[in-house]
Amino acid sequence: MERMAVNLAEEIKEVEARSREAIKEAKSGAARMVNEAKTEAERRVKEAKQKAFRQYKEKIASVEKEAEEKAQKVVETGRKNAENLAQQFGKEVPSTAKWIAEEVISRYGRG
Repeated sequence: MERMAVNLAEEIKEVEARSREAIKEAKSGAARMVNEAKTEAERRVKEAKQKAFRQYKEKIASVEKEAEEKAQKVVETGRKNAENLAQQFGKEVPSTAKWIAEEVISRYGRG
């Protein structure tokens, strides 16, 4: 009976040792899984930020290009309007100058 108790005690110790080792391995595995999950999450966040920044830069470039095109159109329209006004009123300058000269001469004489 004493031998049986000794064998039983040794068997219990062995089972406890295996259980402790299994728990240790499980904890180690769980920690490794948590670290891998954190690393993957950080990688995905980094990729998402990079993608968002790329999209932001592309949108900014697109808006700037569109604004430049609109500005060029506005400048061209203004230039054409200025040329038209210069031509329109440029034709009236000689007659206006003649009228002013006549007024001056009629008021103050020829010299």
